[in-house]
Amino acid sequence: MSVTDLVTEVEQALVKGERLNKESEAYINLKHEAKRLRLDNDDIMAQVDNLKKVRRGWVKQEDEITAKLHAAGGFALHEATMTDVLQRLREVDLQLAAFRNQQQQNIRDVGHLKRAMSRIEKHGEVTSLVDRIDDTLHMGKAVDKDNPVFAEISELFNGLRTEFDKVAPKVMSYEQDICSLTTMAQTTALDMQGKSFREADDARMTLVSHLQQAKRMLAQLARLSDIQILNAQEVGMLARAQSQIQKHAQIRDLIKSANNDQITAKIRWLQDDTSSLRSTIRDIEAGMDSRSQESLAIIDKLRSLKDVLTAETGKLREQLIASIHEEEQGKARLAALRGEKLQNIRFIAMLRSALPDDGV
Repeated sequence: MSVTDLVTEVEQALVKGERLNKESEAYINLKHEAKRLRLDNDDIMAQVDNLKKVRRGWVKQEDEITAKLHAAGGFALHEATMTDVLQRLREVDLQLAAFRNQQQQNIRDVGHLKRAMSRIEKHGEVTSLVDRIDDTLHMGKAVDKDNPVFAEISELFNGLRTEFDKVAPKVMSYEQDICSLTTMAQTTALDMQGKSFREADDARMTLVSHLQQAKRMLAQLARLSDIQILNAQEVGMLARAQSQIQKHAQIRDLIKSANNDQITAKIRWLQDDTSSLRSTIRDIEAGMDSRSQESLAIIDKLRSLKDVLTAETGKLREQLIASIHEEEQGKARLAALRGEKLQNIRFIAMLRSALPDDGV
């Protein structure tokens, strides 16, 4: 299974709400693949070292033959040898470039795997705590203020928020640096007039170097944004769990008070809140239906341009991804809202059972 497949498998499992941790098969697979890639890079480095030794021999011959070319009759005597040496050097350099390219890809892949592993670790901590809270509440047990889960929630909250706050200024800095770098690159991109071929070629190599740097910075910016997105999602889960504890405590206190009027009023409030949730759910679903139709229209257009690569197809593909991404977020939001609705229904049932038969 490729790195992309492994990472996608994790992302899809988390979106579906599956519980992953360090003992899960998905995490173990990620860990094994990262180890394999590191060993592959060790092998590449060994091959690179061997090629560099061979290359030094060819370079030495190149220097020796170059010196002889200037002697009388040297060109005729050494032309064939020099041609062979230069060709071999060219082949070695291209092979070294290929090894370095594979090494870069392996390093990027290890980064993808480590991010997926980190996501499992972070999400696993949060879901483990949330599940324990859910199990306790569903068994009808109280989560008192002295319960250690509050300290755990606070610790996770603080850790996620601290990391989010540390990332924020880095994101802004990268955005500014990328803007400056791309502006500089685009300014000089076509400024080749009046230059010799060699000067223009050097300028193009410099341009490519700047653009490659911009790509690396964009990748780093994406990584930092992923951290912020994940932390915001995990904080949301913790906040919902904390709210659930508080609401359960309020319902239990209300039942203990045996104040039928207050219980009846709370039932009506929960019924109104449930109706409001249903209205919000309908609005979201209506918007998602509209976006689904837009996505289908974009897909049809892209299929009609399947053999074309233009700015238009790139823009259409980005619009399609954005639409699908919004639908994914919408589905996750709907799941959370229906969780709140389910909670309200359970609270109403608990309160109704505390009323006499002539209650609400």
